[in-house]
Order: sequence, then structure tokens, then C-alpha cells
Amino acid sequence: MLPLRLLFRDWRGGELALIASALVLAVTCVTAIAHFTDRLTRAMEQQSLSFLAAERVLRSSQAVDPAWLDAAKARGLAQGQTIQFASMISANDQFQFVSVKAADGGYPLVGHLEMRRGEDAPGEITQQGPPPGEAWVEPRLLPLLGITMGDAIGLGDTQLKVTGLLEREPDRGTSLFDMGARVLVHIDDLPASGVIQAGSRVRYRYLFAGDDRALGQYFDWLKPQLTEHQRVLDLREGQPRVASALNRAERFLFLAASLAVLLASVAVGLAARRYGLRHATYVAVMKSLGAGRNKILTIYLGQLAALTLIATAAGLALGSVIQAQVVNLMAGFFPVVPPPSHWNPLLVGLATGFACALGFALPPLFRLARTDPMQTLHKDWSNPDQREWLGLILGPGAMLLLIWWLSGSLAMTLALLAGMGLLVGGSALVNQLLVSAKLADLGGAWRIALGSLQRRAAFNTLLIAAFGTGLLAMLALIFARTALIDEWRMQLPEKAPNHFLLNITPTDVGGLQQMLEKAGVSSSEFYPMVRGRLTAINDTPTRDLKDRPNGVRRELNLSWTENLAPDNRILEGEWWDKTRKGVSVEVELAAQLNLALGDRLRFSIGGLEVEAPVASFRSLDWNSMRPNFYMLFAPGTLEGFPATYITSFYLPPRDKLLVNDLVRSYPSVSVIELDKIILRIRDTIDQVSFAIESVMALMLVAGVLVLIAGVRASIAERLQEAAIIRTLGGRRRLLLKSLVLEFGLLGCAAGLLAAIGAEATLMVLSHRVFELPLVLHPTLWLLGPLAGTLLVGTAGTLACYSAVRQPPLKVLRELA
Repeated sequence: MLPLRLLFRDWRGGELALIASALVLAVTCVTAIAHFTDRLTRAMEQQSLSFLAAERVLRSSQAVDPAWLDAAKARGLAQGQTIQFASMISANDQFQFVSVKAADGGYPLVGHLEMRRGEDAPGEITQQGPPPGEAWVEPRLLPLLGITMGDAIGLGDTQLKVTGLLEREPDRGTSLFDMGARVLVHIDDLPASGVIQAGSRVRYRYLFAGDDRALGQYFDWLKPQLTEHQRVLDLREGQPRVASALNRAERFLFLAASLAVLLASVAVGLAARRYGLRHATYVAVMKSLGAGRNKILTIYLGQLAALTLIATAAGLALGSVIQAQVVNLMAGFFPVVPPPSHWNPLLVGLATGFACALGFALPPLFRLARTDPMQTLHKDWSNPDQREWLGLILGPGAMLLLIWWLSGSLAMTLALLAGMGLLVGGSALVNQLLVSAKLADLGGAWRIALGSLQRRAAFNTLLIAAFGTGLLAMLALIFARTALIDEWRMQLPEKAPNHFLLNITPTDVGGLQQMLEKAGVSSSEFYPMVRGRLTAINDTPTRDLKDRPNGVRRELNLSWTENLAPDNRILEGEWWDKTRKGVSVEVELAAQLNLALGDRLRFSIGGLEVEAPVASFRSLDWNSMRPNFYMLFAPGTLEGFPATYITSFYLPPRDKLLVNDLVRSYPSVSVIELDKIILRIRDTIDQVSFAIESVMALMLVAGVLVLIAGVRASIAERLQEAAIIRTLGGRRRLLLKSLVLEFGLLGCAAGLLAAIGAEATLMVLSHRVFELPLVLHPTLWLLGPLAGTLLVGTAGTLACYSAVRQPPLKVLRELA
């Protein structure tokens, strides 16, 4: 019971306040962030899955075997079905080409539909589509067909009553089946309509949702039975742009939690060191009375175990309460209510508490057990035991193992390890430069500050590394967040083209250009387009290639142009030389086909063959929402083939009815409307960005609090020196200035090293984790030293300010 009695005595005397508060802060920060990130991640996944209207989708060009659906039902999976196709509808002797979606009562399984009962009626949210005999249409179809709500439209051999205006579907896609305005009907109306015949181009989508394990088992059973015309879609395949944003957000949130672990461990290590120094006198007395090293170690390990349990329990409770309150306060900002978190965040907090205690509090306690009574009598604690460097291995090692378990990313863990390695090595070098600098000649304050740095040369190396770790965490988080959000928003600029025009005949190009210009709409270039299949590379048939990429298993859209598009860039070769021959190939497809400049490609176009050499390789920006092609030919190569044209343009919502005018004037032109899917993607990206910014705010608060705790844990010796200098006649202003200089120099050194470590860490994270282009951050090199000087200088000065103001005798008595 001796460890517990000493624990209660030290607690009443305030001895354990620093280490206990550091442990509570560590567990609270990590638990709150782990809870918050878990709930946000699950909420974002739930919101993002609405792009599929299900958790998994089976897409097929024909109806599937009913036994497959019975097997899903037997596993307890919820099901729904949609059938999509392009068709004509009629009303008042008017005909219109539309995209029809027929849905059963289970659609959608995830997400919801938005519709209105009348042109001036408020919007409604519903979980089911129209009942049999009714249809919901996009609003622009009413003036296009000259009908009003309640009128009937003809779909094949059946008449359907228009009872709703369709505003939003969760899974509105961008395929050719989405050409034209949407008409949503019930699946039971299709047999009577007779519109689906043998050979009709129809897309069947079977929706599934349920327990993750049941879903996995079902699709593991199903996939071997699928044909080449059937495909299973999850979020990453169905909406890769949204999935990419979500995946990067998850990695960022894991990074935030990992850096919170690092910040917390720094505070615990500094607090434990201070605790060990304060208890050196007690250990010296116990050793003088005959206590051995093992007895002392047992006492303090018992104290540490009890303290860790109490502090961890308090941190788990406090972190859970904080995250719940934060979610409640921000409930109005979330598109869906974040679901309750799992038990994993509590395990993370528990592991953090014990990892911090074992990794960073144990080394000072081992040093305490080796206390020399004579050294204690001389009050000579300024130079730590050389074996304390063992803490640089044990502590960071425990944290890195915890981070690896938390993030599941070896690349992220190695990036943080590299940054920490640079910090520790650089700290020793920078500290040596500080203590050897000839700054004492500058005056009294500089002399006091430099003397303090020189007396603690070894410990200052640890202090610079500790401060640098906190600054590195905050800098890396700030710049990683900025890079991620900027990258997402660059993918979809505000006025990205949101409409495509297809099947434009050469005679209609001029008229369409004039019509768009008259309406004030700027379009991309009108590209000619023919369909062709790559059949041979250097006389080797592509059917003989192993692991053929998708680009050679189907027909490609082939085009030619004189001008290189602004979002295309030549990486190898030349655009078009004087011979004006050849084909420019997209670089990723070229790599899959192992192409080299000069290779001869053979294409089959309408039964005729064309051969052209590879003239160049291009990179494309597929996110530009402009027409892009894997293969671009030199002008004159394909002009003998019948071609149609394609273009894209941005149309503001207020000018949406221009699409009706285009369809009326050019009925043969097909319109693909991407505005709604772009709006949904942009909304999702904004929601993900908000989640990241929320976690960012929590991380910055935690970083500042941990930094202050670290400073408070290392100032006891400075308090004593300040009291002695004041006793000898030093003025308060002189002491305050020396403290500002000392902590400012430490902060500047830590900030410079943090900038170097953060730059290295960001390079690894960008390339290996977030899959972003490598860029340098010049602002980082200015912000790092400046933030270090201000934060550490201010925190250290404020922490010592009470000693400067208090009477010297009182300070010396308290320290004694």
C-alpha cells in the first residue's frame, strides 16, 4: 500500500499535477479526435454511398438470374432495382428524347429523392419513387412538351400521369443512358409500355445494402459467376472522384490523430522528467534509510500504474463528452447526423495513455531509481543522466508503433519517423550553435539568456526536439490540409463545363456555335470524332497482348485537331512536325501498352484500316470536364471518315432553359447534363473539407495546450535562477527580457527544424499517402521559425512570469 499512500500524499501536495494533467490531456485529445474522426468518417461514407443509392450495386446489360437475388435475400440483404434506358415520350403530339429510370419500391436503399408536387410547391424528401401509373419528370420537360402537372405522357403503349417534379436523385450518373431530361417511373409499368424489346440498350442496376460481413460473403460468392457484361460497383468504382476525396480525407484524419499522439507524448515526457527531478530528494532520503533501487522502482512504478489508470479513465470520459458536445453544436452543418462511434476510439485512448506512460514516463523513473544521494545534496540536476537518452528510443518507438496501429499506413509512420529523426539530429546541431554563439557581448539580458542555455546544453537538445515535434505536427497538418482542399477544389472549378453536346453533324457546327455565342455561352473547341478500335501495334495484334488494358478491349473515340488543348501537355515527342503525320497518345495508356515514340499503331474504323506512327505522349486533366481523347491524330489523317462533333460548355442554373432551345433547334444533337452530378460532387467535397477543418481546429487547440504543458514542465530551474538573480539585485525587467530571449531562441531553433522536418514529411505524405504532386512550400520556412519564436517565446515567458513578480524568498522556499 506504500505506493498508493505516497500517491495520495503527492496528489494533495500538487506533485503529480503536471504528469497527471499531461496524461489526461493526452488521452482526452486523442480520444476526442478518434471519436470525432470515426463519426465523421462514417457520416461521410454514409453520405457518399448515396451516389450509388446503395452500399453495393450489380450493374448488368441484361436481367440476372433470379437465384442470385434469392441468395442475397437469404443472407438478409436489403434489395432494390432500377432499369435505365433512353426512349421517346409523347404529349400533345409533341415527342421528346428522354432518359428513363424505372425503379421498384426498394429504391433508393441509401440516400433520398427530392421532388415537388407542383411548380410552386415546396420541395419534399422521399425514400420511394412514384407509384405505378405515375411519373416524375424534370421541370424543364413541362414547357418542352407543353404540359402541366396532372397531364399524361405517353411511354410506349402506356399513359402515365405526371404527379411530381424531380429535383434530385442520389445516383444520377454521367453515362450515355443519362442523355436527355430524366423521367422516373415505377418498374411495374414497363411490361405494359412495351418499350424494352430484344436488342434494346438497357442498363439493369441491382442495389444491395446490409451487414458488411454479409455483403462481403455474398459478393465473394457472386463474382466468379459474373460475365464480362456484368460488374459489381462500390463507391470507389461507381464514383471515383468522390471516393478519392473520401479516401484522402480518411488518411488526413488518421494523420491528425497520429500527430495528436505525438503532441501528447511530448507533454507527458517533459512532465515525467520534471516529476523525477522534484522527487530526487525523497529518493535520496529513502536510500539513506536503506531502501534499495528495486524497492524504490517498485514504489514509483506502482504510483505510475495507478496514476495512469486514473488519468486514462478521466481522459476517456472527458474526450467522449467533448466530442459529443462538439457534434451537437455543429449538428446543423452536417448533411446527415453522424452515427454513434464504435468502441475503437476508447481503445485508442486507452492505448495512448499506457503508451505515453510506458514510453515517456518510465525512463525518468528509472533515472530516479539511480539517484545519487550526494548529487542530490549538491542540488546538481542540470545535467541529466546520459542513460536518459534511452528515452529517445523507448518513447518514440512506442509512439510509432501506436501510430502504425492507428493509421494502418507504414508510409505515414515512416514519414513521421523521418521527420522526428531530422528533428533529433538537427536539435543537437542547432543547440551546439546556440551555446557557442558570441551573444554575451550584447548585454546583460543576452548574457543571462546565453548562460542559461549553456548550463542546460544537454537538456536543451531534448527541449528543442520536443518543441520542434509539436511545431512539426501543427505545420504538417496545416499544409497537408491546405494541399488537400486546394487539390479537391481545383478538380472542379466553379465554372467547369457541365453540359456536353454529342452527335453534332458537320452542317450543324456553325449554327450551334452562333446560338451559344448569342446566348453568351463559351464552349470548348468542337472536336470531330470517329469510333475506332486499336487492332495492332507494330504488326502485333492487340488480341495477343497479355493483360490488355480497357483501351484496347473496346472501341475508342478518335479525333484530330490543330491546336493542343490547354489542359493537355506534351511529355515526349513533338505536337505536329512539318510532315503532319502521326498520333498523340495519352501517357498512362501508352505506359500500359509499353509504347515508344515511332511505334506504328493500326486502327480499324468502320471496317477500314488506318496506320499511324506514335508522334508524342500527352498528359491529360480528366477533371477539366472538357472533351479529352486517348488518341489525337494529326489533321488530315482521319478526315475521310464520316465524323460527328462533340463539345462542352458551362451553363448557369438560371439559363437552364437554353437546353430546351438547343433540343428544339437541333433534335439530332444529344445533350448530356452533368450539372446535377457536379453539384453533388462539389457538395460532398465541401462537406469533407468542413470535416477536415473541424478536426484541424481541435488539433490546433490540442497542440497549443500541449505546448504550454511542455513549457510548464521544464521551467523549475529557471524559476530558481530568477529568484537568485533578483536576490542579488537584478531588476524584473532584465529577467523578463532574458526569458523572452531564451525561449525565443529555443522557439526559433525548434521552428527552423520543424520547417525542415515538416517539408520532408509533407513530401513523403504527398507522394506516398495522399497521391498529390510534389511541391515545395516556401511559406513553411518563414512560418516555422516565426511560429516557434512567438509560441514558445510567449508560452515560456508567461509560464515564468509569476516567478518574476513573486518575492524571491517565497520562490526559493517553494522550490526547496
